Amino acid sequence: MCGICGSYRPSGATPHDARLVAAMNDVLRHRGPDDEGLFQGRQCVLGHRRLSIIDLSRDGRQPMASPDGRYQLVFNGEIYNYIELRQELEAAGDVFRTKTDTEVLLAAYRRFGPDCLHRLNGMFAFAVHDTAAGTLFLARDRFGVKPLYYTTAPGVTRFASEIKALLLDPAVSRAVNEQSLFEYLVFNRTDIQDETFLADVTRLPKGCYALCDAQGLRVCRWWSPLDHLDKHADVDEQEAARTVEELLVSAVALRMRSDVPVGVCLSGGLDSSVILGIVYAHHDPGEAFQAFSAVFPGHPLDESGFVDALAARYPFCGRRTSPSAADALDQAASLAWTLDEPTTGFSFFAQHEVMRLAKACGVVVLLDGQGGDEGFAGYQYLHGFNLRRLWKQGRFGELGLELLRVVARRQERAALETFAYLSLPRAVRARLLLAATPCVRRDFFWAHLGRSLIERDFFTADSLNMGLARHFQYKLEHLLRTEDRNSMAFSLETRLPYLDYRLVEYLLGLPDAHKLRRGETKVLQKRAVGRYSLPEIVARKDKIGFAAPGDVWLRAPAWQRLAADSYAFLAARFPGVFTPAGPKPGQADLSYKHVQTAAWLSALAAWPTVSAE
Repeated sequence: MCGICGSYRPSGATPHDARLVAAMNDVLRHRGPDDEGLFQGRQCVLGHRRLSIIDLSRDGRQPMASPDGRYQLVFNGEIYNYIELRQELEAAGDVFRTKTDTEVLLAAYRRFGPDCLHRLNGMFAFAVHDTAAGTLFLARDRFGVKPLYYTTAPGVTRFASEIKALLLDPAVSRAVNEQSLFEYLVFNRTDIQDETFLADVTRLPKGCYALCDAQGLRVCRWWSPLDHLDKHADVDEQEAARTVEELLVSAVALRMRSDVPVGVCLSGGLDSSVILGIVYAHHDPGEAFQAFSAVFPGHPLDESGFVDALAARYPFCGRRTSPSAADALDQAASLAWTLDEPTTGFSFFAQHEVMRLAKACGVVVLLDGQGGDEGFAGYQYLHGFNLRRLWKQGRFGELGLELLRVVARRQERAALETFAYLSLPRAVRARLLLAATPCVRRDFFWAHLGRSLIERDFFTADSLNMGLARHFQYKLEHLLRTEDRNSMAFSLETRLPYLDYRLVEYLLGLPDAHKLRRGETKVLQKRAVGRYSLPEIVARKDKIGFAAPGDVWLRAPAWQRLAADSYAFLAARFPGVFTPAGPKPGQADLSYKHVQTAAWLSALAAWPTVSAE
């Protein structure tokens, strides 16, 4: 895990490019405190900050040059299958001088070019400058675990792991992207495709690469979840369960490869407890293995009891933190800037405090359960997609039974709301959305609804698998961004076994009914790997994760004052977006969005630039 940045000017790099990249690299220090490096070529300047995970020697220093000096690489992330890929490359004649995955990635790119991406099992964002061809290649992993942003201007492209580094360039405007603001306020979503909250800053989309040359920058997609739907439709559930266990055990094993201490983020839910169980069943880490949890004693969201039960089965060293409303208030401004862009809810703050605790306890790598809900259909509202499928197929008897089962498992509200919403004509859906966001002006709403990818793609999914694919496209990446920024703020690396591409592709290819049926979510996960958890966790009907009691916190007078001040600031700044009235009482989620957005804008205005002189 690292930070990367760079500037590419085909006509020839300038002294300002070099000064700017050096400053950008300094801004990314938290992402890589162990080492730093710069490369300055005729057309390209590259910067790198290193967090040492594999091969802690200076052999892994970046930018890394190919043996012939033609290619220069900066890389953020981990290639989990680097050992196997190295063996393949050695058999083809490559010779290695280090034990790093960075050198393996560079050799793979030299040999295969962009096709090397299909051989990589990992999380990554990297840049390769071809000094002979005078080009720059940028690439990002399948799911967007690792970030990469860029700006373009006539004759120059710049890139970085975080937006704040790009803002050092005085040519980059601080103008807000109103479409992103719309998606955030109306659909509660961020990080959609290539758009950011800033009009001048673009996100390289997940599963894409870009080639930069004298003609400009061209983006190509190399992976999509839509390419893997229903490819295993004939696989029975027993065989699917065996394969899923094999894939998940393998995914955890690959992510245990590390030359620094590894721990786990542990809630009382199925995803993280299964990871913990697999670690103990297959790797025997002993009593020194640390697990980190956020708990809220006395609140319905508290999962201490489940964590206690796991501690009775597995001899890990448990570490707990209990974030408070006062903590969240004190850090509201700094966190808005840490996260680079506004985010949703308070769960990210609980995660942030878990990362703080892990850092204090000396762990550098954390396994985490992110992605389990997307692959195994863990969200209760996903029943709505299943109900819609039965409705469209005219299977009304099955639809009735499924509705009864959903109600019996106390998941009716989310499921029925989703089913009803998906079944409505688009015009009716739009009016319901407008009524639910009274703080947004009508003309702003109607001007941006037509461009919404969430409305166009997500709410037109006609099967569970398509709904899950849309999750990977539009609803997962904001969670991955907050996880990246939270962990990197403390110079930690998080690894996500449920986002092993082999597992995700397999799950997307299986029948809907293997994953969700009879009013129950995560059917296949429970059958395949539930034994690694506890019966009482497998049987849970609620879903919490790293949630925080934000509804309670936002009722505190100090938070209400901050929310009111934040809304007044936004209404004055964007009179064409926000109504004077503000959110209705009880709309705590909207109030928190306003706090986040106002804090981010304030930090944005104060951020310095590097003079071009």
